[in-house]
Amino acid sequence: MIESGQIIAVLSWLFLLFLFHLSLYPLIKEYLPKIAVPVSWTAGFILTALATWYAVFCGLPPYTGLIPIIVAYLCTGIFHKTGHYKAIPSEWRYYLLFFGVFLAMLIVRAYNPDINGAEKFMDHGFLASILRTPLVPPLDPWFAGGFLNVYYYFGHWIIATPAMLTGIPSNILFSLALPTIAALSAVNLYGVGHLTLRHTRLLPVLAFFVVNPYFIYLALTGTRAFTLLWDSSRVIQDTINEYPLFSFLFGDVHAHVLGIMAQSFLVLMVTAALVCWRDGTRARILILLLTALGLSVIPVVNSWDVLIWAPMILVTGFCLIGREYRGAPALTIQAVMHTVQTMIRERGGQWFQKPVIAAGFYLLLVPAMSLALISPLLLGMHTQGIAGIGFVHTPTDIWQFIMVHGWFFAAFLFSFRSELRKVPWILLAIFPFFLTGYLSAALATLILIFVIRRRSGSADLLAAGGLAILLFCELIYLADNMGEVYYRMNTVFKLYIGAWLLCGTAAALMIGNELDAYITRKPGLTSRLVESSIIIMLCLCLIVPPVIVSTIHGPHTPTLDGMAWLSQSHREDAEALAFLRTLPGEHIIVEAAGDDYQYTSRVSSFTGIPTIIGWQFHEYMWRGNYPEGWYGERGNHIRTIYENPDQTIPLMERYRADLLYVGPEEQQKYNISLPAHDLQELYRNRDIVIYQHQAS
Repeated sequence: MIESGQIIAVLSWLFLLFLFHLSLYPLIKEYLPKIAVPVSWTAGFILTALATWYAVFCGLPPYTGLIPIIVAYLCTGIFHKTGHYKAIPSEWRYYLLFFGVFLAMLIVRAYNPDINGAEKFMDHGFLASILRTPLVPPLDPWFAGGFLNVYYYFGHWIIATPAMLTGIPSNILFSLALPTIAALSAVNLYGVGHLTLRHTRLLPVLAFFVVNPYFIYLALTGTRAFTLLWDSSRVIQDTINEYPLFSFLFGDVHAHVLGIMAQSFLVLMVTAALVCWRDGTRARILILLLTALGLSVIPVVNSWDVLIWAPMILVTGFCLIGREYRGAPALTIQAVMHTVQTMIRERGGQWFQKPVIAAGFYLLLVPAMSLALISPLLLGMHTQGIAGIGFVHTPTDIWQFIMVHGWFFAAFLFSFRSELRKVPWILLAIFPFFLTGYLSAALATLILIFVIRRRSGSADLLAAGGLAILLFCELIYLADNMGEVYYRMNTVFKLYIGAWLLCGTAAALMIGNELDAYITRKPGLTSRLVESSIIIMLCLCLIVPPVIVSTIHGPHTPTLDGMAWLSQSHREDAEALAFLRTLPGEHIIVEAAGDDYQYTSRVSSFTGIPTIIGWQFHEYMWRGNYPEGWYGERGNHIRTIYENPDQTIPLMERYRADLLYVGPEEQQKYNISLPAHDLQELYRNRDIVIYQHQAS
């Protein structure tokens, strides 16, 4: 059951999030008033996480990362910006949306909190390692002597930041992570609607939380509720097609889900650039700085997202430049040279006062500043990367393609209904795809051509980005070590979340513009009906999942303790892990090695104490076989430690392991034979003994 300590953890978590948000709110409110709440909330969170990372990087305690927040508050008072706080009550819709989404997803986690299954062991291990020993880079809990610079870990660092500052334990933090990501992303997308729509501002949020068409198809054809959600994320053969609502309900605190917050923030900032670019010099500078902040964390939260957002920012810059030259005879070399000469003559004094020159700086400075901001982290990463680029030889079945993206395609085609008369020449452009059987690529290309022809605002830019991703995934894959059958699984899996965000937001804006025009022609009751319908549909998306989940809770729920299930199924482990989680000092522990996705490496995963080797294939994906030969060697050494008493101590010393865990998993896997000397008993319960190396 939910205990008072868990409630205090939630309140302290929310208090710190509000602290981040309110520190930047006055500055944002003055220059970007419509989106001050979402921008300050996400930017404050990211900025504090970066400051905390840099503090630890410089050898300082994590709490010194609060210095930028403190400085922001001081500047608010010094420059007499505190009056902007009076506008907060008028922003109640943002706060209502945040709390509504946060509470809905928190209820889901309370009735389904278990850190068990899929990759939850891995995700919790990262969080536990960061909280137990805040280092840069963090210790790898599954590879003694290694660090997490082999993986894009910064999303876990962002989530761990408030817990580092408040003392929230990792097993509670795990349950707070996804509700926070969902709520902040929803607020960001509501900000997009606030910038571009009048009566239907919640539509982008609805598109974010809606299920895909295949979910509806499965439900109508009688698929069991137990497999309904899972099956709807495995539509395209031999790939994974997650969508945001699935990810939040499934519960993995994984990089591609953590990256949704940064992606939704960039969706908002791209929209702000197109809508607010002519709102003044300081607004343009602020948009540039905030976009650089959002882009900076993309490669270190989920590196795949760089393939989406690096091109999107460049295209946005070109769009801003092209729009400012619109109406001129042409964007000629002479015009560009004249602009450069003007910039040199003014020596920077008024560069940002002219939107076209500021747009050029956006194009140049956003990538440069983002790289400069995150370069110490990027330079410290040593990931495997991709093995190459290949051409997709098994195109997606058109039915499966529509069952994933059908809602958005329908919205796009409806928006371009007047353009359909010009289809004949467009068919020539997509004929090669038909001829070769790439029907899904043909559909994406058809709509993409319509979007490029129209080019009218943020909806079309976002749609072009999303459709370009889908077309990319139909033609190209990035090679990894997933084998021939699943050769394009990761490409589709990692990029489709971004495609959903872009296509979903664009489709919502297109339909929203249609509805706004209709309401303008027929105001009154029509307006209230449309707005009420959107609210009802969004509420259904947010209320139905918690209600369904709450009907299937286990004996230990509701609770926010992700480790509570251990007390029911692995009681001895639960007690021993509780002891280890409070054990002070830095340690390395020996535990049984085993297969990925099983109840193995549970000690390191739940405590953050590094072990010799955890999930071996995951480590192989991250670091390859470097240092040479570890892949076969470390598992064999663990067996030798447990079975050969003459080698136990030498091998423990080789890996600097000072703790040895003997529990049911170890007893089942190995013929335990330990030395009589040099190991002292540190802890014992019914079936578990933890030894400590005496010489340590």
